[in-house]
Amino acid sequence: MSARDAGFEVKELESNYWGKASTLWDKRAEIFDKSVVQGELGNRTLLEGWKNLIQKMLASNGGKIQRILDVGTGSGFLAIALAELGHEVSGVDISPVMLRIAAEHAAERGLQIDFQVSDALDLSKFSPNTFDVVITRYLTWALPDLMRAYEEWWRVLRFGGRLIVIDGDWFKNRQLLFRKIWRYLAWALIYLTERRKPERRKKEELISLELPVARMMRPEEDIRILESLGYKLLSLNLDIYPIVYRGLRGKFEYLKRCYWGSAFMIVTEKNREGAGKI
Repeated sequence: MSARDAGFEVKELESNYWGKASTLWDKRAEIFDKSVVQGELGNRTLLEGWKNLIQKMLASNGGKIQRILDVGTGSGFLAIALAELGHEVSGVDISPVMLRIAAEHAAERGLQIDFQVSDALDLSKFSPNTFDVVITRYLTWALPDLMRAYEEWWRVLRFGGRLIVIDGDWFKNRQLLFRKIWRYLAWALIYLTERRKPERRKKEELISLELPVARMMRPEEDIRILESLGYKLLSLNLDIYPIVYRGLRGKFEYLKRCYWGSAFMIVTEKNREGAGKI
């Protein structure tokens, strides 16, 4: 197969994937928001835990207001947390329905956040060197081309800006018997404490199993790609949940929410020496 043919296949895969993904997340937007984001926004312990975690990653910039892009913002949790910390925030997502819900949450809290429909791999709406920080939470597992994503996020970052990636090796974790048992326990706790039935359509949710990221060793391969593009690794935390889920109430929420496994956080910096390309 020629390089040209291979490139065509990748683009066709991405086109097919994003069509499915946009439709899927539009359909699931309300239940996702109810089962994940509303629970976090309405839980002061979790909200403050996330704010404290992110603020520490931004602290070295002198406490100034920063321009931040939340890629794959969904129904807006991270964008809202950052805006409440006083930053100028933009949030992009492929699902218009998710963004409508995000805008409603922001309005309810009196926040001004720029939400836009956009492909995470194509941020052409934004000029180069626009943002002090690009951040993403629970998105990269679902992307068809991590290399291209990290290149594009490099483009919109200013020199000295930071990329913060929060995600997990969900594909590996979901195969473990321990995680399956935990999942059923979590569902029972959710039903008893929140009087709602947990979402169980995992096969439909994980449409990205056909994509290369499902076979990656994470976060090791993420770091390899990032460093090859010129990012400088500042810190790596292999399990951020003990920081977020603190105290008795936090531990109880941890039992309900974290059965998919630990989440890692990679913090990198855009070096002037980097080229953004291998």
